[in-house]
Amino acid sequence: MKKYCMLDAHVYPDSDFHQEKEILEKAGYTFEIGNCRTAEEIIEFAKDAEVIGDVYLPITEEILSSLPNLKGVVRYGVGYDVVDVEACTRHHVYCCNQPDYCLEDVASLTLAMLLDLTRKVTFFDRSCRRGEWNVAYGYPPHRLSELTLGLIGFGNIARTTYHMIKPLGCRIIAYDPFLPDTVFAENGCERVSLEELYACADVISVHVPHTPSTYHLIDDKAIAQMKDGVMLINTARGPIISQDALVAGCRSGKIAAAALDVVEKEPIHDVNHPLYECGNIIVTPHVAYNTVEAADALHCRCAETAVSIMNGEVPRTRVNMR
Repeated sequence: MKKYCMLDAHVYPDSDFHQEKEILEKAGYTFEIGNCRTAEEIIEFAKDAEVIGDVYLPITEEILSSLPNLKGVVRYGVGYDVVDVEACTRHHVYCCNQPDYCLEDVASLTLAMLLDLTRKVTFFDRSCRRGEWNVAYGYPPHRLSELTLGLIGFGNIARTTYHMIKPLGCRIIAYDPFLPDTVFAENGCERVSLEELYACADVISVHVPHTPSTYHLIDDKAIAQMKDGVMLINTARGPIISQDALVAGCRSGKIAAAALDVVEKEPIHDVNHPLYECGNIIVTPHVAYNTVEAADALHCRCAETAVSIMNGEVPRTRVNMR
């Protein structure tokens, strides 16, 4: 019987995967839950699987070449940087992500971070807890209606973020070299070059995938092009922003503040980590996607994707053609 294997269930310790069980059983397929942590464990556990579900484990050439029955890799998330997509294509395996299961959720955290940074909620809270009561603490706040927000990337999440923030009155500009002008026009968003965005934006929010071309997209050179006192938000992928450049910018004052849901090397357990030593950086533990509703949608859509592959269909959310 055709089988779908979820590889690293330990990432979701509170999940019973009932959505997958119900959807796969109804379709007449088998579903198995694994707690793999190494390539060897993946190869042994999924040796007869037609589709594997993966959260964070690297899916490599070694693994793909060792699973002769495999027809699909289903990523539990939007990004698919942990999967060797070219190797998937060589082995005639679909690589699929879930690009739209958490649009509202990531956008709402981006909005929360924008409000937190501009009104200094977390920073004032930290100051008060130190016994201070200083309304002038830190950088000067400005009205949202006086600020320009720059979105790097204008895909599904960025567009959802744009429409959520637009009613607050700030000017919003966006950069995305891969979209036609019609997408910007249809959404009423001002399109700019990356250089224009760096020069104009008071707050910059990152919404691009992690690829070789976006690795350290924001580095020392990029930060030098930004306005003095710029604020940065990253709810995309950590390696898009150079940690060393960010810390240096926050320490020098070039960057007034930053809010990060993702960091270059996750997770962070060192309480003396450089990001934590900067009082003007807020960090959350990669939780932008994490709501009850998004979790349910993710489990259902991953299962539905697996079923479509085992049914011999071309999956809707493929990122390659096998």
